Amino acid sequence: MTATTTTLALLDNSAEQVLQYAAIQAASPIVLAFMECDEGLREEALLLLKQLQNGGLDESERIGTIALIAEILFPNADDKGIPGLDLEEAEAIARDRFPDSCDALSRMDEEEKHFAERLKFVMESKGITQVALAEKVGLGQPAISMMLNRTCRPQRKTILRFAEALDVKPEELWAKFDSTKGA
Repeated sequence: MTATTTTLALLDNSAEQVLQYAAIQAASPIVLAFMECDEGLREEALLLLKQLQNGGLDESERIGTIALIAEILFPNADDKGIPGLDLEEAEAIARDRFPDSCDALSRMDEEEKHFAERLKFVMESKGITQVALAEKVGLGQPAISMMLNRTCRPQRKTILRFAEALDVKPEELWAKFDSTKGA
């Protein structure tokens, strides 16, 4: 083996390692979001991921499946998985493309409704304003307003921060919150 061949082999190996590292780094937010979902939503996401993996979906079905996974894992993502789409619009896309998603979306809607009601009640009972809560948890007041008005869903870590700031158990804010999971 010549020095050039050895150098090229090392570079190929190094490039492959860099690509593997980049892939793992890119996947980590997805894995973390998946682990933050409640059990039912995680099961729904897993079923959708299996549908993607089996390769039996046409292009439209594949895009719709990805959009629904994005909505489950990253609330407020559009049909291409890009953040920023209105929650109702994202759910309409998912319902239109995947009628089977209606149960999961209805369950998410009920959980979100309960959360907004409970958060508002706890804030009022403790005399805490949106601005004060936002400062305590490190968010902007508009984010608090959006959650109370149900135009976005909180992530698991946000629920934990709210519970800590309000001195309540996370389950008091999100009924099906599993405190045994890591943040």
